[in-house]
This record gives sequence, structure tokens and C-alpha cells, in this order.
Amino acid sequence: MAGIPQIKIIFDRRKKASAVTTGTVEVEVSYNRERVRLSTGVAVLKQQWRSNQVVDHPMADSLNEQIRRVADGIREKMTSIAARGGEYDLSLLKKVRKTRVQSSTMDFLTWLEERIDMRPVSESTRRQHKVMLSCLREFGEIRNFSDLTPKNIRLWDDFIHKRVSAQSSVHGYHKRLKAYIIEAIQFEKLETNPYDNMRIPRGKSEGIKFLTEEERDRIEALELYGMTEKVRDMFIFSCYTGLAYSDLVKIKRSDVFKQGDDLCIRDKRVKTGQPYTIVLLPKAAAILRKYDYNLNLMSNQKCNDQLKLIANMAHIHLNLTMHVGRHTFATWALTKGVDISTVSKMLAHSSVAMTEKYAQVLQTSVIKGYNILK
Repeated sequence: MAGIPQIKIIFDRRKKASAVTTGTVEVEVSYNRERVRLSTGVAVLKQQWRSNQVVDHPMADSLNEQIRRVADGIREKMTSIAARGGEYDLSLLKKVRKTRVQSSTMDFLTWLEERIDMRPVSESTRRQHKVMLSCLREFGEIRNFSDLTPKNIRLWDDFIHKRVSAQSSVHGYHKRLKAYIIEAIQFEKLETNPYDNMRIPRGKSEGIKFLTEEERDRIEALELYGMTEKVRDMFIFSCYTGLAYSDLVKIKRSDVFKQGDDLCIRDKRVKTGQPYTIVLLPKAAAILRKYDYNLNLMSNQKCNDQLKLIANMAHIHLNLTMHVGRHTFATWALTKGVDISTVSKMLAHSSVAMTEKYAQVLQTSVIKGYNILK
């Protein structure tokens, strides 16, 4: 034999890791001018890898132990071959490792839950991914990696259609699962992608839902009490600030400050981390004072349930949700003549392109208006 194999741990060989994108950790085995890289099943962010180990990660100890087990298993294999005086065959080593990974006792749903918890996304996005996981568990036919077949994916698609009516929502479930299937292939837990040669229609978006000024004023004028009053006030606050539910419930008194005669809020958006500063219009300021600067009064789901009742009471034929308040603010501001770049900053959008969808909706409304006048 010409020497012994060299074994080392490598991180982010494909140079994809960043502050928000994970890089994979592999074990590289070199021998006689041949090189094989074997997955450890670990992927972390760039800032979570230092001095050849995982750091600043909630599961750092267990991930480092997983990496060590893979590396030690390879060393044991090399030692066993050397003791028998055999020839090192790196291709065989890779096959042995792949079989070991695929026969892992961890089922797909457990692995998926771990990957969702580790994924560097906003909490609102993580909740969407967990809804997808919950749907898979209810479906019941996909539990292990071996269950990820085109047939089961198609059956899951039928199952999703029984839960949601919009094709765009169905497409969203598949889009989220696809990302983890690609990860599973990278970690050698799957050999093929069950979505190959399968097309899931994107469907048509239902468009932006918003209230007119008259509809918003109708909701404001309702005589409400208790829980329904609180939800109505939270919704109206969103209509006058453009804040999403996740942003308005985290407002603290320390976020509020005075600038001249104006009451302002300075914070960062939960979804994107984008900083924003808004001026509270009189009605929004009154609501914030009414609840002593704490609008964390109800869960998003309970708010949306109550808003259906409120919409019915106000004779509004729209699936009213908390996010409709944000859309209502954006379209109202544009209708009043506020420049689109300014509205973009008010909404803490990362680019004006994100705000242009509101302008497109308003243009459609204008055309419809002229058609009525004809």
C-alpha cells in the first residue's frame, strides 16, 4: 500500500455559507491521488463554524459529536483494512457510508422537524414550515425517507386540496417541502428527488385584499365590547400604521418617542429585520394609549376569527384578516397621493418593487371605475 489515507473535516466546500445560508460539513478522505468526501449530515451558518467545529449553535455539542462519530467511523474502517493488509478502496468506503446514512434510525418527519428548527428564517416563516410538517403528519403516508415517492407526493397533493381551496396555497406546501428534500439529497439521505418529472401548478394569486376608506370607517363606527372591540382596535391600528400583526404586538413603550409634536415608533420588522420609523396618526396614537402601549391582546388566529364576525357586522364581503389592515394602509396612502418610494419606506419594504404591487392594484381599480362611468 502507498501510504495511509488522510482524513480531515471540511466546511462549506461549495462556498455557499453566509449569515443566512448554511454550509455543509463533510469528512474528506484522500489516498493515492484519489479523494472522497462524505456527508456528516450537519449544516450550519458561516458564523457558527470556527476552529474546525460548530460554535454558537443551540445544538453545538450534539452536532460536533455527530461529526466526530462519522470521522471516527471512517478511521476505524481504515484501521481495520490496514490490520488485514488489504488495499484501500475509497469508492467502497463511500458506498458503506451511504448505506449507513440511509439506514439511520431517524425517520424523515423527525429529521424534518429538526431541520425546520435549525433553518435560519424568521419565526413567521418557520410557523409556515411547521404547518407543512403538521399536514404531512396528518396525511400519515410519509413517515420515513423511503416513503418519499412520486406516488405518495401525488397522494399528499390530493390531501392538501381537501384542506385548502386556492391552488397558490397548495403550491406553497410543496414549495416548502421541496427545499428540505434537496437538503436530504445533499446529506445523502435520499438518492432521488420524488418531484422530478412532476409539475405542481402555481395557480393564480387571489390578489391583494384591502378596504376602501368607507369600509374602514364603517368598521371604526361599530359599537363593540370585550374581545371583539380589542380585535377591531388592533385591526384599525394596522390600517393607520401599515404594521403587520407580528410587528404591532411587539411594540413596547420604549419603542415610542416624540419628535416635535409627533408620536413616533422606531423598531425592526419581525419578518425581514428591516428597520422602520413611523409617525403615529392621531387615531393610531389614541388606540396605543387606550391599551397602555401594549397591543399584544390576542393571537393572530383569534384575531382573524373575530374579524370574520366584524366583517359580517359591517356588511363587508371580504375575508378579513389582520394583514388586510397593512394592505389597506398601503393602498390608502397611495390613493391620497403619497409617493410610492415614501410608502415603501413607511411599510419597511426592502425595495420599491415590493410596493409596486399596490400601485398595480389601484390602477386596475381606476380602469374599473371608468368602465362603470361609461
